[in-house]
This record gives sequence, C-alpha cells and structure tokens, in this order.
Amino acid sequence: MMASLRMRQLLTNCDGVGNNLVRTASSFNCVMKPVEGFKPKPSLKITVVGAGQVGTAVSAFLLARNLTKNLVIHDVKYDLATAEALDFSHASAFLGNPIVRGCGDGNRTKNSDIIIITAGARPSGKTRSRLDVMHKTVDILKSVVPKLVKLSPKAVFIVICNPADVMTFAVQRIGKLEKHRCFTTGCHLDTARFRYLIAKRLKVPTTDVNGYVIGEHGSSAVPVWSSVTVGGIRLRDVLKDLGTNKDPEKWSDLFDGILNAGVHVSKAKGYTNWAVGLTTSDVVACMLQNTGRVCCLGTDVKGVHCVKDSVVLSVPCRVTASGISHILELPLTKDEHKKLLKSADTLLEAQCSLKL
Repeated sequence: MMASLRMRQLLTNCDGVGNNLVRTASSFNCVMKPVEGFKPKPSLKITVVGAGQVGTAVSAFLLARNLTKNLVIHDVKYDLATAEALDFSHASAFLGNPIVRGCGDGNRTKNSDIIIITAGARPSGKTRSRLDVMHKTVDILKSVVPKLVKLSPKAVFIVICNPADVMTFAVQRIGKLEKHRCFTTGCHLDTARFRYLIAKRLKVPTTDVNGYVIGEHGSSAVPVWSSVTVGGIRLRDVLKDLGTNKDPEKWSDLFDGILNAGVHVSKAKGYTNWAVGLTTSDVVACMLQNTGRVCCLGTDVKGVHCVKDSVVLSVPCRVTASGISHILELPLTKDEHKKLLKSADTLLEAQCSLKL
C-alpha cells in the first residue's frame, strides 16, 4: 500500500512529463524575458483512450512519427496511464520533446483535436470473437464517451476497439457525433495486408499494387478483385476469373490468409497491437497532411452502394484534417455488391442488438 502511494505521488509530481511542474520558481527565470503581446498557439492535441497493448502501440507510433507534441493517455487505471506517459517522457530527447501526460478522470483530455478510442473488453475464455465482447465494450463506452465529447466538442474520434465497425456506430450514437468525424480504421489494415500479399506473390513492391478490402473489419469482409491493379494493369484483364471459384490460380486462398492473419498473431501473443498501431498512426498522418488521401475507413454508409440503413462498414474515403470529406463508390461486380450487402446485414444485426 505504501509503495503504491509513493508511486502515485512520484507520478503526480512529475505530471507525466518527467520534469517537476513549473510551480517551483527558478533563478533561471530572471534571464528569460517575456515578449510583449505574445500569445501561445496550442499545438495539436491527441488523446489515446486506453493504456493497454493497443493504446500503448498507438501512442508509441504517434510519438515516433512526430505526429503530435501533446499527447494524453487516458485510462481508468490512473497509475498505469501515468506510468506509460512517464516512460515515454524519459525518452523525450529522442522524440522531439513532446509533452506526454497520463489521465484517469478525463479532465486532461480537454480541447483534444483527435481522440483515439482503444479501450474495450478483450476476448477471453468462451467470448472469443469480436462480436461476443461488444456488449461489455458498449458499457465502457457509455461511461467515457459523453465526457470526452463534452470536454472536446470539436474533436475527431477514431474508434479501434473491437468489434470496430459496431463500436463506431455505438460511439456515433452515444456521443451524437456526425459520421464525418467519427470513424474507424476498419479495413485500412485489411487493405494493406491484401496489397502486401498480392505484391509478395507477384514479386513486386507493395506500392505498385492498388486494391481494396471493403465491408466488415472481420469475417464478412469483401476483397474487390475487380479493381486490383498492379503497375497500372488491371489484374482481372490478365486473369478473367480472378478471385472466383473458377480461378485456376486460386487467388481466393490468399484472401483467406488475410482474414486469419490477426488470429494467428493473437494465438501466439494473446493480442495484436503493432499493425493496428501503425494503421492508426497512418490515418492520423493523412489527417495532418490534409491532402485528401483515400483510405479504406469505416463510417455510416447509408445511401452508398444501395445500403438503405445506417450501418458502419468500410469503403474508400477521402481523409482531411476535419475527418472524412467524401465516400467513394467503387464500381463493383454483381457478386462483390451482393457480398457487401451481406456484410452490411451482418453488421446491422449486431448494431440492432446493442443496448444504447
């Protein structure tokens, strides 16, 4: 008990930055002359909700890529959040001197520009799938999202807790957030895996492959084989039955590997974190660059691809500093469109079971 109290005092005194608070006067202040009329401009502020394996990975890549100089790690386990912040702060000289702070009650998240939600229940025991744990995660979101929205009414929310699509719908409803500023990284990672495995098989760089995985970030995801290009060449023009059950080269087997990629990692590690951390930091980088880059993200797609209901699933989106500005409607084959609508039905059923 005494050790825990001592640790709390140490972390509080350091304020998660590794330096004593500027409450203590220093003789050095006499040589620092304030400039009249100067008003500090706040730097971009990002909050990561959840100090678990995923939240820590997200924080690490945000800092390593210099995407923010003002990071708050928020977790109900205050000691854990502040210890992670302090750990990062000890390496501030290697990270461009960011301010990293821990938070337990949400107050330090005030006026965040981007809020990344990783907190949620983890699959364990009999609750192995993403959909199995969604009800427990919704309870967690109900307890944290309203305050986050109140403290940062203009923030863009990125949801990556599982099941990501359904939880994004929950956050949109709980926080009363517009769909352009509340979305999930969704199939951005699945799309990256898709392009990588195609490139690996053809022995070309991943950057020369273009194509998307859309729909659920999960078992009903849809590979859009009809739009895959390699070096500008549409792959289906070379192989007519690409990705179908008539495909002599069995490219569909490659996609099975994508669906099971996370499962294989989880079986060995007990979780996945690095890939989703990099995925999230890539989306944040797109927002900061504000070039309108297209990423496969999940948000409410009602009215797109003949989806009649409000359902969150992944499609190519134009990403800006303010969130998603446009949703791109891919030219799908009849079979791809049918699979997308089936994926939408799967997610809609899960959404309807939520107690919001």
